[in-house]
Amino acid sequence: MAKKQKPCPEWMATFADMMSLLMAVFVLLFSMSTVNAKKYESLVESLTNSLGFGSGLSPAQVHYFNSTKKTLDGSPKQTNQPVIDELNPLYESLIKTFASGNKLDSPEKKIDVSIDLQKLQIKVLLPETISFSPGRADLKSESFSELDKLRPYISDRVKIKVIGHTDKRAVTGGRFRSNWELSSARAAAVVERLIEDKIVKPIQVEAIGVADTQPISKEETEAGFAKNRRVEILIIPKK
Repeated sequence: MAKKQKPCPEWMATFADMMSLLMAVFVLLFSMSTVNAKKYESLVESLTNSLGFGSGLSPAQVHYFNSTKKTLDGSPKQTNQPVIDELNPLYESLIKTFASGNKLDSPEKKIDVSIDLQKLQIKVLLPETISFSPGRADLKSESFSELDKLRPYISDRVKIKVIGHTDKRAVTGGRFRSNWELSSARAAAVVERLIEDKIVKPIQVEAIGVADTQPISKEETEAGFAKNRRVEILIIPKK
């Protein structure tokens, strides 16, 4: 005959239920604390742009997100810290230099400066409104002073890439047969000006035309097309 066991105290059932609920709460909290780093980074960048604090992430923000990223084997992602240390003060100086000349009442003429610590480069974006007339590749005179602002920041230790962009609409009339020719001619015009003014040396600069292959806006509006018509000047420290 089986030996009878004493019944469990009534409080034991309540205690077991409470422990189960606490376990469920901690599991829920842990799952909520696992943030999608890429989505969070995109959110921070979007808010930074919307609030008018510049284009792209700040060096401190980029450094934070880079430090949280892991490679597939779980080891910390390697960074080129000496180059990053050189880029950060250069970026901050360029932000101040071009911010002082930007007209708050003319956002379409704003020159954006951004940094990419993964590609180890700084981008200075010139909108078409201050650099070229529609469909043409002759630099406007008002862009000369803006390009001259780059002079203190370009040394023999960096290389320069000038990239011309257009919108998706076909070129009609004029001397250019396609957006490829137009974007390449605009990049070359900026390079020639930089060389003529002795801001860069011919050996450290190149001109690239990419037509409409790298849009920054997909809006099928005049404002969207205008954002895509631009010239980007990339400052890349030599490794």
